[in-house]
Amino acid sequence: IYNLPATDAIYQRFAGIDGSAYFVGGLGMTALTMSNIVVVPIRTGVGMRLGANVGYLKFTPTATWNPF
Repeated sequence: IYNLPATDAIYQRFAGIDGSAYFVGGLGMTALTMSNIVVVPIRTGVGMRLGANVGYLKFTPTATWNPF
């Protein structure tokens, strides 16, 4: 997380582009931005994947099952 002015500023939707490429094993990351705040979740994977996605990630102060 970069440029986070306060802890409560994380509770919003972050739009971004996801890209990953791996064969057998590798890394994937998503760059999400909103109002000069940048969130970059990094994950590892096993298998084969090559692709890019556009989407968003929503942070809330409490857990919820609603993805929207």
